[in-house]
Amino acid sequence: MLVAAGHVVAALVAAVALVVKLWALRRNPGNPKTLASVGICLGCGIAVTAGWAPVHSLIDRVSGVPNLAKPIEHGSALLAATAIQFLFLHLGNPQRARRLMRLRLVFFGVVLAVMVAMFWAAAIPESEPLHFAERYGSMWQISAYMLAFLLYLGVSVVDVLRMSLGYARYAGARLKIIMRLLSAGALFGAAFVAHKALFLALKLGGVAPPWPEPIVTQTLVTMSVVLICSSLVLATVWKTVDGVRAWPRRSAVYRDLHALWYLLYRAVPDIVLDPPRRPKRNSWWVVGVGQRLYRRCVEIGDGLQVLGPPDARVAAAAQRRASEAGWGDARAAAAGEAAAILVAVRRREHRRVPVEEVDPGLEPQPAKVAHVDVEADARRLALISMVLSEELVCETAAEFSGESASEGVSLGLWCSERGDAGGITPLPQS
Repeated sequence: MLVAAGHVVAALVAAVALVVKLWALRRNPGNPKTLASVGICLGCGIAVTAGWAPVHSLIDRVSGVPNLAKPIEHGSALLAATAIQFLFLHLGNPQRARRLMRLRLVFFGVVLAVMVAMFWAAAIPESEPLHFAERYGSMWQISAYMLAFLLYLGVSVVDVLRMSLGYARYAGARLKIIMRLLSAGALFGAAFVAHKALFLALKLGGVAPPWPEPIVTQTLVTMSVVLICSSLVLATVWKTVDGVRAWPRRSAVYRDLHALWYLLYRAVPDIVLDPPRRPKRNSWWVVGVGQRLYRRCVEIGDGLQVLGPPDARVAAAAQRRASEAGWGDARAAAAGEAAAILVAVRRREHRRVPVEEVDPGLEPQPAKVAHVDVEADARRLALISMVLSEELVCETAAEFSGESASEGVSLGLWCSERGDAGGITPLPQS
């Protein structure tokens, strides 16, 4: 009963972790750490499921090969151990991870080949789900099979523990907790290896072990699988909780960016690869705000590049006026940038200056963008967006664009109908 309960608990935990990681892989299919996590959960799940007596017997009946579930169980466990090594290598040194894994994969292939060869050579006549090692451990073929299995598992456990201790010094608080759970799972794996090795040694020496081998084995396996898979789920749970907590803040910044984004979209429609059906609308509800915020910053950055270099005179004049009006330094600087953007848009409409792409001044982003960097750019751009419709900014932009009342253009038109586009109306036509 205890053995069956251990199998069920471990299988359920592994299944939940696998579903969580497959969902993460669907959103980010190229992430090697997520791929490694899927391999860990899949290996653990298959191992504990194939080792469960009813499933073991089912595999034997369907295949017609007694105890075929054992190579499946043990091979899956080795797959999980290899995936854990792959995960730690990518956490420590992604550039060298693939090269360092080649030797480990060769070792994995050799061990797996030896296990398969020894299993077939043993020609075991009867199925034995629970007492396989106790009943057949004295056969030299099964002893060689188990020796190869335990050797690879033991080397993998030592490798994982070594890497975890080395990386823990540089990891953040959360990653340390996750790595410690993984290490604890590896320690139970080491205990499993030691227990199996001692059990086989006693069997080969003709000594009957004084403890119930199946119960001890299943307890160690269950603890190892639960700790390893729980650590992977914990990482996703933390990420989800962080996303929920950050949603109000990111949504507010996303909405604040709408005015600037819409102005640039009207001037340079090509910056948006997939235009929304109602670009004027500044939606209150945003799904997937993290990725959308990043995308909006990229589109604004592309628009600013197309507009060309900002007019330093316009920016300086607007910033000076904002400072004289008592605005803070950050808001005054944003006023200068906003006025320069308005003038650049106006001049682009009249084709008064050649297009010259410039660096919009956004923080450089890696291939997998960190939300904290995106939000830093978004907050700066949002401040510019929010002052675009200020009278001080509009008046400065109108003066430097050469608009005047004698030309039939009212300064009030620059800032009228703010509600149509989140605070910004396209500049008046002369």
